[in-house]
Amino acid sequence: MLLDQYAFGSLSRRIRKTFSATFRRESEVKYKEHISRTISRNSVGIYIHFPFCKSLCPACPYVRDTSEEGMVRAYFSALKEEIKMVGKALNGLDLKIVDIHAGGGTPSLVDKEWGEIIQTIREHFDVQSCRFGIEANPDDLTEDRAFLLRECGVDEISIGVQSFFKPNLKMLGRRHGVEESLEAIERCRDADFKLINIDMMYMLPNQTVDSWIHDLKLALELVPDQITYYPLLVPHYTPFYRLIRDGRVPEQPGMEEFKRMYYATIQTLTECGYSPLRYYSFGRKGEEYSTVELEMVGPLLGFGCGAISFTGGYEYINTCFVKEYVKALKNGKLPIAGGRVVVKEERAVRYVAERLSALKLRIQDFEKEFEEPFETLMKRSGYSAALRMGLLFGSFKKEGGEIKVTRKGMWQRNLGGWAFVLSIPCRIVEEYTKTPWPLEVRIP
Repeated sequence: MLLDQYAFGSLSRRIRKTFSATFRRESEVKYKEHISRTISRNSVGIYIHFPFCKSLCPACPYVRDTSEEGMVRAYFSALKEEIKMVGKALNGLDLKIVDIHAGGGTPSLVDKEWGEIIQTIREHFDVQSCRFGIEANPDDLTEDRAFLLRECGVDEISIGVQSFFKPNLKMLGRRHGVEESLEAIERCRDADFKLINIDMMYMLPNQTVDSWIHDLKLALELVPDQITYYPLLVPHYTPFYRLIRDGRVPEQPGMEEFKRMYYATIQTLTECGYSPLRYYSFGRKGEEYSTVELEMVGPLLGFGCGAISFTGGYEYINTCFVKEYVKALKNGKLPIAGGRVVVKEERAVRYVAERLSALKLRIQDFEKEFEEPFETLMKRSGYSAALRMGLLFGSFKKEGGEIKVTRKGMWQRNLGGWAFVLSIPCRIVEEYTKTPWPLEVRIP
């Protein structure tokens, strides 16, 4: 089996139909008008993309590039300029930044530069009570860097462990070892981060249910605040797909093993005192690593090469080419490669999908957000049938004014969530990494 865009059958086809879209290149005046006019609420998140890595993992589907000191410096200068330009364009809207998240790439390659970025954000946005989370590679987290990141204002850290088995790490092209993961987690604990998340990966070639659960239990012995578990996804534009296609790496376990791994994961995490946060993450504190929900519902402002933003009514992506990104901002231009208007009906579907990913939808919250009855808007959006089927077949249950996801429903959400990632965000990245400034991109 291969977890690519064809692995989920009719589910993927429905997602592609629901979220089909056309991104278009427009003038800078139009971009600014769309962004300022469609911000859906005052509480805004920020995502910062740092594309640089010491080495490129063959399975990574994200926008990334190998690090070069001179280009990294130029990139941070451009990043500050973009924050300044967008802040100026949105001045007067009384926006409050509630969440900042840096991903990549490998944001943990640098430290003090993040303090400068936070300062730039504070100069151009209203930042009050705000979390700042960063994704990190274990071998970057020396004792000095862990403390420097904390001193720069990083509150939360997500450590990309992926596995505690050396053969798995080697197959995935990860540059860290098992000991480095153990040391990194301990150093982050010593540095007193408010939340430590560990990323783990399953559905690896040659992996069994037992070997995966053994790996997961090794992570649990470290008692992180949160554990996020991802299946290995294999978009066709990644080198890992070619390795499997050419027979240099075995195929992944089958769908039945996928299901058994998933349910065994839920059981193991529950037995160890963790509670579900989403269909792919469990936590000890009830708190969640930053910015997750805003990716789907907005408003989320994305800064950096390849960053995707969603205001609530407009979605746009920056150019995925580092040199073009830097060049545009050096010339005083926004680095937006394309955008599209998102109608109310689609945003409502995104909202429901996101809330059900977090396992509970409050109908009152929905109606407050959209100022329209839930049933009316769901019917108009074409999503009411899916909700009815979920209730009928036991994936959801209705309690009072809430729709909750059942244990069976978590597995269904797991399938739907990863089918969405492969069909939509991965396709956006695939198309926008072909050329820096396309006039039009159709998804899927």
